[in-house]
Amino acid sequence: MSTRPIVNDALWRCLCPSFVQPGAFLSTRLDGPVRATLHDRLSRSSRRPLSTTCPNAQAPANSFNFQYTSQQRSHRYTIQNDPGLALLPTPELYERLRSNAVAGRYLDVFKIIKILVKDRREAPNLRLYTAILHSFVDPEAGTAGKIRKIIEEMMEEGIDFDSGACHAVLEALAVHPDYLLREEILAYMKQRWFTLSDRGHNMVVAGLLRDRLFEQALQKLEDMIEQRIRVADWLLDKAIWILLDFGEMEEAWQLLQLREESTRTVVSHVLWAHFLDVSAQLHHLSSATHIWSTRVIPGYLKPPSGTCMNLLNMAARTGNVQLATDVFRVLGERNTVLTAYHYEMMLEAYLNADKLKDALSIILITTESNIKLEQDSLAPLYAFLKADIARPMEAFGMLQDAEAAGKKVPTSAVNACLRASVHFDRLEEAIDIYKVLHTVSHSGPDTETYRILLHGCQKSGRRELAVYIATEMSKLGVSPSPAIYEALIRLCCDAKVLDDALAYYEEMRWSNWFPGRSTFEKLIQQGVALGDTRTPKLIE
Repeated sequence: MSTRPIVNDALWRCLCPSFVQPGAFLSTRLDGPVRATLHDRLSRSSRRPLSTTCPNAQAPANSFNFQYTSQQRSHRYTIQNDPGLALLPTPELYERLRSNAVAGRYLDVFKIIKILVKDRREAPNLRLYTAILHSFVDPEAGTAGKIRKIIEEMMEEGIDFDSGACHAVLEALAVHPDYLLREEILAYMKQRWFTLSDRGHNMVVAGLLRDRLFEQALQKLEDMIEQRIRVADWLLDKAIWILLDFGEMEEAWQLLQLREESTRTVVSHVLWAHFLDVSAQLHHLSSATHIWSTRVIPGYLKPPSGTCMNLLNMAARTGNVQLATDVFRVLGERNTVLTAYHYEMMLEAYLNADKLKDALSIILITTESNIKLEQDSLAPLYAFLKADIARPMEAFGMLQDAEAAGKKVPTSAVNACLRASVHFDRLEEAIDIYKVLHTVSHSGPDTETYRILLHGCQKSGRRELAVYIATEMSKLGVSPSPAIYEALIRLCCDAKVLDDALAYYEEMRWSNWFPGRSTFEKLIQQGVALGDTRTPKLIE
């Protein structure tokens, strides 16, 4: 009985790496909790041979037990009985075995192994097991559990792993990820001084991506670049797709730039289009503008209308007028029916770029195109005007100049100026704008105009002015809205003029409208405070 050598230090292992017992590291790791879990899983299922199970079943106790099932015969890689295959010399069979394994043709590999073992009496060896492991790159035939089972069987047979077998496992694990097993293989290769090839490095990154370990995968890519290890284009494409699916835009953008610098292969149009769409959805301006200027403007890429809408929305929020104009032009060239929504985003783009005059010109264009912009569509204009106390009158002056130049000015644009002035509690300024409104907008004031003015009167406590405005509204034939009635009711309650408040309430009810809860409560409270006998009837 041989004794175990006493010398077992790092220097000895460095000078004589073969000192370690073959497969000791892997077998030790597989005897741990991972292997126990595997045995538990196998005990719950029948221990059928690998060749007798469906592609997704557990791997065998003996990988060279040759029995086909109907499901295997219907596999997409099944080949017809080839009488010439059995006539080939053994070296040629091994070469075909290797090429089929690389291509992931699991059943073709299985058939050749059957000929080698049963007909040629080849003993199970490393080349046969390596071919099986390599064939597990087939996404349907392989699983991480099968890979582990084959490794266990090799350990039981006393077959050592070489560098090729380790690389085959890493490639299979890139398709069927198993983080623990991958780390075991890498540690085993390091212990045996096996060099990881460039392709092996790429497979490790691919497996990390499949495991959703993005930070480790990106760190591995950085290390590969620093060590001048070739990063495959397909790996960069795969990483970009996965990162985009998870919304990791910055990392995907860095990889796309790296991929673009690589001139080995051309980036597919599908990837460009998908990246542009995701960058527009997530408002990643740098990548979107780059792809637009380098791919769309030259005519290499034709983004769909949905992507264009996302780009227009992003350009509006970021104030990128150039991009918004380009997208608008592309939509126009496609004969897209431009609606108020498109013009609203163009308006927002100019406002966010602090170009008030150009923004107002968009409003004038929509009016001349018979596209009506509702008051809500001009919310970006109101938000811009209320940011500076001088802006309402500045914008109104521009509208006056536009009208003098023969442009048609909509009332909604003037209302935005009125609303901004009221926001700054400058009611007199708002009244001045109202007095000349008919000279700027020939449509005259509308319901929203009077609602804004009455709201300003309510804030300032100007009941008399509010009554005058309501009277003028009635003279001009402008139909009141529920908001106007509520403003009048609240004004009268604040002035303790309950009769007028009740009169406006009755008019409102005759129009089948009902005030809001706060307005109604204010009316009831005022009636109770004044002891008015009509108050109980309101509650009834």
